[in-house]
Amino acid sequence: MSEAALDDDGEPVWDMAEGAECPGRTRAVRRLGVGWRCETWLVWSVPLWCPMVLKLPRPHMREHPRAVRALRREVAALSGPPHPGLPRLITDGTAEPLPHLLFEYLDGPDLDDVLDEVGPLAGAEAALLGVQLLSAVAAVHREGLAHLDVKPGNVVLRDGKPVLIDFGSARALGSPQPPGHPIGTRGYTSPEQEACLTVSPGMDVYGVGATLHAVVTGHRPGTGGQPCPPMLAGLLATDPARRLDVSDAIAALLEWIPAEFRPWPEWADAYLGGA
Repeated sequence: MSEAALDDDGEPVWDMAEGAECPGRTRAVRRLGVGWRCETWLVWSVPLWCPMVLKLPRPHMREHPRAVRALRREVAALSGPPHPGLPRLITDGTAEPLPHLLFEYLDGPDLDDVLDEVGPLAGAEAALLGVQLLSAVAAVHREGLAHLDVKPGNVVLRDGKPVLIDFGSARALGSPQPPGHPIGTRGYTSPEQEACLTVSPGMDVYGVGATLHAVVTGHRPGTGGQPCPPMLAGLLATDPARRLDVSDAIAALLEWIPAEFRPWPEWADAYLGGA
């Protein structure tokens, strides 16, 4: 594996020709994305004979403990029971000489692509998207973690249904944030997250609300001159004590979804507390 290429930040990235050998008995197809510490590749699994996503540290971070910790946080977040709104982790290679993870490949656009191609979605469509996304967030919370970087670019649509990806920023509920360095993407983070307060489930509720705000209006909260859509007011409350929890947020969004749009029976609403 060659590391001769440089990314826009001037730091090296893996430069692999199509078909080059990669960790996990995979072969390179193309690079999908680059972050501060890690990058992702679309690869072909030789033993499983299918496409997969490889995530590994960038060349200059391959021995850096923070890069490995980021990969291990993803393992922790996805270690619970399978959920249709979360990607499947296929291989945990964090103990290998070149730490890496292999995920199922999600064949679909992310919400940023959808907004670019078709523009904002109708309220009912966005509400349904939000209910499914909050269900995935609840599954992460049950593992004792918060995602902390919910945004359109981290939501992939598989057969029209949202899948939350990229758990490298996940942290344990109740844990501190680095002082002066809030986790997440500015514009999609809650005020208390920006203030580097203790990690809480409400931070992800706000992230879902901010993502839906972008889906409905085409802009993040507080930008574009767009008022907050009424259906999102409870998710985007700036006071965390007044913000809805996951179950109540789902219930609030259900009010905006016509019965014929719901992919579940009406009696299932009685079990919202399970979220």
